[in-house]
Amino acid sequence: MEAGMKRRTTIIIISGMIGILVGTGYMMKIQAIRNRITGIQETVQVLTTRNPLSIGDTLSGENLSATGFPKAHLPKRAILAADMELINGRTLIHPVPQGDPILWTDLPEGPRIHYPTERIPSGLRAMALPAGEVQTLAHLLSPGDRVDMLWTRFVDGSAQPTSVILGESVPILAVGNWIRPERPDRLGDDFPSSITLMVDRKLALKVASAMQNGQITLIARTRGDYR
Repeated sequence: MEAGMKRRTTIIIISGMIGILVGTGYMMKIQAIRNRITGIQETVQVLTTRNPLSIGDTLSGENLSATGFPKAHLPKRAILAADMELINGRTLIHPVPQGDPILWTDLPEGPRIHYPTERIPSGLRAMALPAGEVQTLAHLLSPGDRVDMLWTRFVDGSAQPTSVILGESVPILAVGNWIRPERPDRLGDDFPSSITLMVDRKLALKVASAMQNGQITLIARTRGDYR
């Protein structure tokens, strides 16, 4: 009888262990399926064709659009939507079907170095101001934001300062060495030393003069407010 009890106990223990192993394997399988689904659902904004393109066609905003493409199936050389300005006006060496991502290998030069100055629109100039937490809001601003510029000075020995608007809706090109609109994983421990603005030549002259005679203050705008 005692031997029978031991045998039953052993069977129960073994059955429990088998149940645990089966349950663990089932949960691992479920997690693997979840991971695959997450990979399929997660998307990356890439440039895709609005219509079929042929060899020699010129790329532009008219035949390309930003599309959320499943990350799990994204080609390694797909061109991100953020790089549109780097391929605008370039020609294809391969045909691309409608709706497919544009690849760097579809271009004759392939991938190339991204130069920061390529982000300066034609007709504008980049101008840097010393960064400060109060005057230039360096802790708050990001590339792509817009600001108004105030110039404050004492006129003709007056005891009261006078402020005037130098520029409105001035776009920010960079905060320190942070240039791309996407926030970097790590900004660094050092406070940015400069704020780089995109200005026309007329405003650049005003700002250069104001920096020598008074104080410039930046006023932040909400994203999308270009009035």
